Amino acid sequence: MKKIALSLATAFLCAFSLQAQTTYEAANVLGSDLDGTARFVGMGGAMSALGADISTIRTNPAGIGLYRSCDLMVSFGGSGITQKTDNFTNFHSHGSFDNIGLVIASKHSNEGILRFVNFGFNYQKVKDFSGKMNWSGNLNGLSQSAQMAWQVFQNQAIGDAFFDQSDEAYGFTHHNYYGDSNFGWLSLLGTDGRLIDATAFNDGQFYPSQKGEYSGEESGRIGEYDFNLSFNFVDQVYLGATLGLTDVYYAYNSKYQEFFEDGDYILNNWYKTKGSGVNLKLGAIIRPIEESSFRIGVAASTPTYYKRMTDYNSAVVSTVLYGAGVDDNGNTTDVTYEMDTMSEDAFGGDCYTKYTNVTPGMLNVSMGYTLESGLALGAEWEYADYRKTRLFEDDGRENTVINDHTRDNLMGQHTFRVGLEKMFLGNVYARLGYNYATGGYKSDAWKMIPINSVQTNTDYKNILNTSAFSGGLGFRGDVFYADLAVVYSSCKADFYPFENTNLKASPLTRNTLKGLATLGFRF
Repeated sequence: MKKIALSLATAFLCAFSLQAQTTYEAANVLGSDLDGTARFVGMGGAMSALGADISTIRTNPAGIGLYRSCDLMVSFGGSGITQKTDNFTNFHSHGSFDNIGLVIASKHSNEGILRFVNFGFNYQKVKDFSGKMNWSGNLNGLSQSAQMAWQVFQNQAIGDAFFDQSDEAYGFTHHNYYGDSNFGWLSLLGTDGRLIDATAFNDGQFYPSQKGEYSGEESGRIGEYDFNLSFNFVDQVYLGATLGLTDVYYAYNSKYQEFFEDGDYILNNWYKTKGSGVNLKLGAIIRPIEESSFRIGVAASTPTYYKRMTDYNSAVVSTVLYGAGVDDNGNTTDVTYEMDTMSEDAFGGDCYTKYTNVTPGMLNVSMGYTLESGLALGAEWEYADYRKTRLFEDDGRENTVINDHTRDNLMGQHTFRVGLEKMFLGNVYARLGYNYATGGYKSDAWKMIPINSVQTNTDYKNILNTSAFSGGLGFRGDVFYADLAVVYSSCKADFYPFENTNLKASPLTRNTLKGLATLGFRF
């Protein structure tokens, strides 16, 4: 065993209820992928001022006001996702349903101030969580169990309940402390897995490890159902509003293993979250010069209120101590200790917690210009202040512990988009686009797990930036149209299997190659 070398800024006890969320789980629903119709994707999403594409219903609702005919479309595609660490490359592929939408363009007058009143509905996949990754690295005496020991050391309630010397019981086996809001599951698993000794309550003892291995898999998506009302005034001022209903499903499982001098242990985690939210987006597009096609767009979104979020957690720890036992013949044997949070000795099933997640609002500023040669250009900037993400307990109380940590570790996220479209032969279009997003995480951000949390997956990723290059082709007939797009995106991040100031980040790259098709009718 080794004296604890973990340096956490502070540790907290969130009383009255089991805690499940951290800053990283809250941030999981932030941001979006470059997705939507093939035309929108092919232009890098830079269409918020150009409008007349259903996907602008999210980025600038006024874009629906530029429609002059009704539109019905559907989009689908497939993705190949590669995640790379220093030692491993994992590949995952799947198909996707990306969009279905309808615009009803209603002409009000030809010469009056109000020209069109348009209605729109769109379902769009906003974010794809799918991916697999593996990692291994030398720990040089560091250990995830140090984080367990630190939680024990900080929680006097655990110290008071830890030992029952009368029957030589160790840890919390045969006691249902997993349902007690004063006890964190990470510390309970550490003690039941025999990874922490009695001196943890004095100075923190844990097993120093030489090597760690991690494997994880994520799945799920965020989808949004948008309902739009927009107006065209004198073909120069366009206003719009979109009510968005968001649906989230995310699943994660991981296996983390450490090897120390006299044994090894494995911690398996299962986590999923699901819920729904609502937001309101307002937008305007102005063509300031009547003789020019130059447009300026401005849009803003309220925070998304995820008021029905539910997290599910379960975990298993299994520790093998080499030569720690003696058989009936007096020979040394290995000893295994195991605790499953779904067993009767522990919680007895998935632990679920309900809460509200309020994301930051969003601001979008855009420009668009169409030349007589059939060349359309778009550029825009979008901003969301990740520090304003807020969690609230099911009873309405603010989770000040995590919210303060979020404010200290996240920052503003910027997204830049540029794109062009060129018409050939009157009905064939070629498109190019580029999309760049900053990560929204500070360089020294870390995952703080409250000492009464049911959270047991200690790994986390600090996203650095994401770049996406896209292109596509389109055909426009009198009624029918078809678009194709390809987008290659690369997300850079720093990966940590657990929190320790002496642990070096491992570079992680997530590359996605996606093909997308849209089929539509204008009528």
